[in-house]
Amino acid sequence: MLHLTLSEFGGGRNTPNALISAHFNYPAVGCRMFIELFDARALAPLVSILDRNGIRTESLLDRRRIPAELIEAGGWISKRQAYDFTFDVVQQTRCPHAVFLAYLDFQLEHLGPIADAIKSCKTVKEGLDVAIQLGSIAYEGSEFRLKIEGDTTWLSYREPNVVSVGQPFISDMTLMVYYHLIRTFVDYDWRPKQLRTRGLLCERHCSLEIFEECQTEFHPNDSALAFPTEFLSRRLPWQGSATNFDATEAWLFGPEDIEPIADALYRLIASRFPYRRLPTLDQLALLVGVSPATLKRQLASEGTTYSRLLDRIRYDVACDMLSIPKMTIQEIAQELGYSGTNNFTRSFRRMTGVTPGQFRRQQFRDEN
Repeated sequence: MLHLTLSEFGGGRNTPNALISAHFNYPAVGCRMFIELFDARALAPLVSILDRNGIRTESLLDRRRIPAELIEAGGWISKRQAYDFTFDVVQQTRCPHAVFLAYLDFQLEHLGPIADAIKSCKTVKEGLDVAIQLGSIAYEGSEFRLKIEGDTTWLSYREPNVVSVGQPFISDMTLMVYYHLIRTFVDYDWRPKQLRTRGLLCERHCSLEIFEECQTEFHPNDSALAFPTEFLSRRLPWQGSATNFDATEAWLFGPEDIEPIADALYRLIASRFPYRRLPTLDQLALLVGVSPATLKRQLASEGTTYSRLLDRIRYDVACDMLSIPKMTIQEIAQELGYSGTNNFTRSFRRMTGVTPGQFRRQQFRDEN
């Protein structure tokens, strides 16, 4: 197992022990809790480097309760899961710069809907602005910025909150994504000349050929990659056409009438629904880094419970399935995890006042 030195984390509060301690500081009674989510597609290069090294990816994903299907198809996991998994990869490969190596094989498609939106842009500036805007949706709580300083422009990344011991390596991931964005937008042979890294000492990038001529400066808060400002006005290498990008179609969101904590939990649970991996309350608390009691208290403050949240998800999925004529009521009940059709019917009637069959007939009448 790899043992990281304190200097690699910048010392002080950013040492592993301090990070772990901060990670388990549950919100005090009366304090507002925030749950930040992460689109699992961005982890694909980490899975690839594990596979290339003959390391069992499935066991590491299971350890962090990340369904493998989400990395290919897309879906929400907590930032803690994503960052802890990244740390696991560094440990298992016994390579401090494993994240840099993994993201040498990064593809624009790993950004999912962000890649689709970028391809509708016409200039580098427009493409980067879209990536930054949508990045704040796909990777909640992370701050991405474009800062122009004369002839040099910086793509920067900042993480305001301590999330996991794997957090320093997310900077490595982000810098590599930035590198690929610029070379894809402008020139595949482009190499960075200036780099900013957060912390007192971070030289993990030095082993990569692409950074051989790169000057590094240290910054108290940001990691950033520089490129010539004149790149911003260049046309992108594809013929972009304006599209109406709809984030609600690109990512799974909760119902409009749901409160913030319940919304995050709704998305986290619903992303697992197709794979029948619904967490218990205790497991869900572990995923988001709080105690079960805290999770109960926060849900209660929003006027709901974990059981009601699961019922709401089952109801929404059931309504979608009932709109598929070929699916029988029995098949829907099985897909939703009910032990029998009668249990599903009783549950659905309790939530809606009608049976699944009555709901389906009414829906078809409305459509016709």
